Amino acid sequence: MLYMVMGRSAPKRVHKFPKFIHDTRNLKVGLMGGSFNPPHEGHFTIAKLALKLFGLDEIWWLISPQNPLKSSFETLPISKRYQLCIEKAKHPKFRVLKLESNFKTKTSYSLLRKMLPRFPKIKFIWIMGSDNLFNFHKWYKASELSNLLPFAIFNRKNFSFRSLNSKGAHILGSRIRNNRLRALVDEKPPKWGYLHNINLNISSTKIRKSN
Repeated sequence: MLYMVMGRSAPKRVHKFPKFIHDTRNLKVGLMGGSFNPPHEGHFTIAKLALKLFGLDEIWWLISPQNPLKSSFETLPISKRYQLCIEKAKHPKFRVLKLESNFKTKTSYSLLRKMLPRFPKIKFIWIMGSDNLFNFHKWYKASELSNLLPFAIFNRKNFSFRSLNSKGAHILGSRIRNNRLRALVDEKPPKWGYLHNINLNISSTKIRKSN
């Protein structure tokens, strides 16, 4: 609105970092990794809720070139998914990134091991749906990954009971109480929180099959 009043166009949202990343800002950032094949309203809803519920400064959408647990047969090219995410993530505090491609990593653990030292003053929290919690024990070095940052789990329809009693939930360590969720990003991992009052029933798979 300010730019409209001044008769100038608003600055374009920057979704890229310099080649050699070293960000020394003091921020609280939510990391939302995934294939985004394609991105949908559920991703946008979770990102918006995470901003508010955890008092975050930014949400970074981290696009994976290829999820090692999924087939590459139906995966859109990352360039296409990147553009679709930019179109979907229209929010001043959202940033769409291809850090896995930049760092040439293939797993979330490997990515975080490379990127976290480059952001020494940023507090990160990993954001994902309860369907991913159910399968978390299959992730590469899941136990080591759980020790790198706290996890925020958003409920997905039909996954609540299975996820909360899964191997993944055990790996993530100590679950904090609901009245402490806002401070989750400040917790020393392994720590995680579960948001029950969400019942998202949107999936990229269903969207692909409907097209």
